[in-house]
Amino acid sequence: MTMKKSILTLNKKLSGLLIVSLLICSQSFAAEPAFDKGSNVIGLGLGVGVDYGNYYGTYTGKSVSPTLLLTYDHGFFSEIGPGTIGIGAVLAYKSSSYKSYYRGDLKKYRNSSMIIGVRGTYHLTLLKDKNNKFDPYAGVTFGIRINDDNYYDDYYSTYGYYYSYNKTSPVAGVFIGAHYNFMPAFGVFAEVGYDISLLRAGVNFNF
Repeated sequence: MTMKKSILTLNKKLSGLLIVSLLICSQSFAAEPAFDKGSNVIGLGLGVGVDYGNYYGTYTGKSVSPTLLLTYDHGFFSEIGPGTIGIGAVLAYKSSSYKSYYRGDLKKYRNSSMIIGVRGTYHLTLLKDKNNKFDPYAGVTFGIRINDDNYYDDYYSTYGYYYSYNKTSPVAGVFIGAHYNFMPAFGVFAEVGYDISLLRAGVNFNF
């Protein structure tokens, strides 16, 4: 009887240990969404497309810089339908310059644009059980664009004619994109839309 009781007691302990181990394993492998409530993502990227300059004449030389982009998204509301709502900010800068000659007169134009705004994103979490490294989302941007135009034309006088114009205007747009996280703290992203640029991509840091 003593031997049987000892074996039964050992079996119960082993069974309990196995159940606890399975629970721990199931929790360890439970898929967490790539973007959830409390998530923070900083993106650094480059964009192309969307020229905010106002010069449309003929030109012989043109230089357009890529859009420099800094974004921040914070997860505020989870389980809103099949996803999480994020609210953040965006800062972007782009410049372009043109040069042309007409009857020997030099004409130069330079434009720089800075965008400061907020952005809202909706991150789908439907695929978290299959691939929680992939984070597809869509969003909107609202902000202001600070536009600086500079124009020079040496036709008007010996000393030339210089014109500078600064303007601040509202800007809004929509976009879709996705993050892919190679590790919990680091990944890459790509977005397509019409607000700051048509296409942009870069790296993201998660914390």
